[in-house]
Amino acid sequence: MRLASDREIVTWDALIAANPDGGHVLQTRAWGEFKRRWGWRPTYWIAGAGGRDVAVLFLRRLLPGFGTLWYAPKGPGVLDPADVVEVLSDRRAMRGAFLVKVEPEIEESVADRASWRRAGLRKSPADVQLSRATIIIDIDRDDDELLASFKPKTRYNIRLAGRRGVEVTPVPPTDANLAIMYALMASTRERAGFFLRSQRYFTQCWALQAASGQGQLFFATYQGAVLAGLFATYLGVHGWYKEGGSTKEHSAMMAPHLLQWEVMRWLRSRGVRSYDLVSVPPSSQLNEDHPLYGLYRFKSGFSETITDFVGTWDLPLRPRAYAAWQLFGETSADRLTRRLRHELLY
Repeated sequence: MRLASDREIVTWDALIAANPDGGHVLQTRAWGEFKRRWGWRPTYWIAGAGGRDVAVLFLRRLLPGFGTLWYAPKGPGVLDPADVVEVLSDRRAMRGAFLVKVEPEIEESVADRASWRRAGLRKSPADVQLSRATIIIDIDRDDDELLASFKPKTRYNIRLAGRRGVEVTPVPPTDANLAIMYALMASTRERAGFFLRSQRYFTQCWALQAASGQGQLFFATYQGAVLAGLFATYLGVHGWYKEGGSTKEHSAMMAPHLLQWEVMRWLRSRGVRSYDLVSVPPSSQLNEDHPLYGLYRFKSGFSETITDFVGTWDLPLRPRAYAAWQLFGETSADRLTRRLRHELLY
């Protein structure tokens, strides 16, 4: 594994999109430079895997008392479980790290956990990204075929919203629009009870991804009032439902259903073939007590097929430091970050 050249960094996103998994927006240069503003150092690497080069973004962070933590958000971008081991085989490149965290989008059904453990990998006690389980929709088909794949109630709600006058439009990432989007998320947070990062974090993220041509903000409005908002990201043929929020007012208008539908059509017009709804319960935990079940109830209207990924895995390079990190370090660092900065560690 070697550091990417200056020329490779200039074309980094194209290299990521050329990876076996088709690329992930959390492996792009825009994401790396965004996380630089929040305490991480992005580093860009070229690794050999399966007889070809794979581009990998590793975020690095010095944690006093432990060492440097390396984290590849939704990477490395490989599909063969053996390639994960190969990417991580060059320990010289990781000198100074006490822990390397990876979370390739390899499906659980094809994972080779035994070979990963033999290579020193351990399943992380907690996944960094919430999208270990997700629903991915094939949008590479015409409107009629795509609509027909949804549940009848979802199709009805999409058409109902249109008949009642809800309109969905892509909007520019102005300060005013980003503030509206954050307020919609905050309203949803009050109802759902999840942790919400600061407005500054999200507005910086949305503005940077929009400027890079990898993100778009959408509003669903009724008579001039914004009922729902969605920020979608995309890279190559893949798109993601990154953030969303809505108001309680006019809930009978079914704005979120029409919003998702129009976002799918917008992404498809730009060459995107798959749309990842992100974050549902694992297929083995589909019960109403799961904290993500409410999201599943809505998202399953578009498809009931859940994709289970392997989640986050750890490669401990300094066993004692890793043991301490597991015992108290990670929990303490995350708690301190939440308390002092109203942010998350990762």
